[in-house]
Amino acid sequence: MPLTVENGTGLPDAESYITVAEFEAYVEARGYSHTHNSTRIEQALRLGTQYVDTIQRYKAQRLKASQSLEFPRLELYDWSGLLVEGVPRRVKDATAELTFRALSGELYSDLDRGGQVQSESVGPISVTYKDGAPVGKFFTFAMNLLEPYRKEKRDLMGTPKFGGSDTGYFSLDQHKNPAPGAEG
Repeated sequence: MPLTVENGTGLPDAESYITVAEFEAYVEARGYSHTHNSTRIEQALRLGTQYVDTIQRYKAQRLKASQSLEFPRLELYDWSGLLVEGVPRRVKDATAELTFRALSGELYSDLDRGGQVQSESVGPISVTYKDGAPVGKFFTFAMNLLEPYRKEKRDLMGTPKFGGSDTGYFSLDQHKNPAPGAEG
């Protein structure tokens, strides 16, 4: 099945932010190596893209209601206050990083009891996680690449109520991402 790549216009059937050729150029430039064929890379690109789209919520709103992916976004500004159009380079790079990881393992995994390990010992080795530690793997580099576009936790939706800005509830105009210095 051919891979449909988002071209920056908000395609309704896009499955990936990058092409196989873009992925290959990315990994070659960074000295990563793999032995997978283009079919397997396409499968991993779909997984990497889904991970980008599901791991967090992003500022602004999707360009079109009919688009299948989270990017491009309407009136999205980066850390420097610059308008971001199409699919940002950092999103493409995060997709490539996650695709590379998906070629050698799971991005998401099912966890017994939600992964809330309090203590675990195997012979002389022992692991205890702090209360509230996130479950599963955390792909730090990819997450850092996506950081300029991430909504602040206080802006995320919580229970379906309206409340003050620090309550974690829905906030009015939470989809807006005004340019720096603009009234919001």
